[in-house]
Amino acid sequence: MKKIDDDILHKMISDGKPQREMARLFGVSDAAISKRIKRLHQAEPPESFKSLTSKEQKFVLAKLEGKSGTAAALQAYDCGSVESAKTIGSRLSGDPDISQAIHDLMHQEGIGRRYRVKRLRDVINAADLGIASKGLDMANKLTGEYAPEKIDVNGQMAAVHMLIAEIQKADREVKDCKNLTVLENPDL
Repeated sequence: MKKIDDDILHKMISDGKPQREMARLFGVSDAAISKRIKRLHQAEPPESFKSLTSKEQKFVLAKLEGKSGTAAALQAYDCGSVESAKTIGSRLSGDPDISQAIHDLMHQEGIGRRYRVKRLRDVINAADLGIASKGLDMANKLTGEYAPEKIDVNGQMAAVHMLIAEIQKADREVKDCKNLTVLENPDL
């Protein structure tokens, strides 16, 4: 099969040339041109990614490499400190445009939501219980089924006050016992 020149193909597409004419030019079948055009479109980043600034795009690509928000911000932005990178990373991680770009790029690469759910199911069903428990932990975090710990400050403070009162009462009883012992037996 002859090599299809992508630059010439792009020019012909933008000029509105029919696929049959493109196929004749390159000496290939219509189906070969169709497949090549489809691959070219798949290789193009989605619109949600294109609409981001260049620094946001670098941030998204770093996140897709598995970096944390802070590490991705350090790579994409000129941060003066780790704290500023943490702030930028946190803000961008919550940005709906960034989230959409990440989602669209993952989907384009064939790792959409359904695929990830199936892979997570495979992890949970693993024979190794350590791996399965990590999968369950991951699933619970994703679905928010881990309830945040609720701290009842008033209830804890009341318990602390009761404990202090018991300690003070025991301390008084000990002092009373010592006083009684000294009165009854002056040799002590």
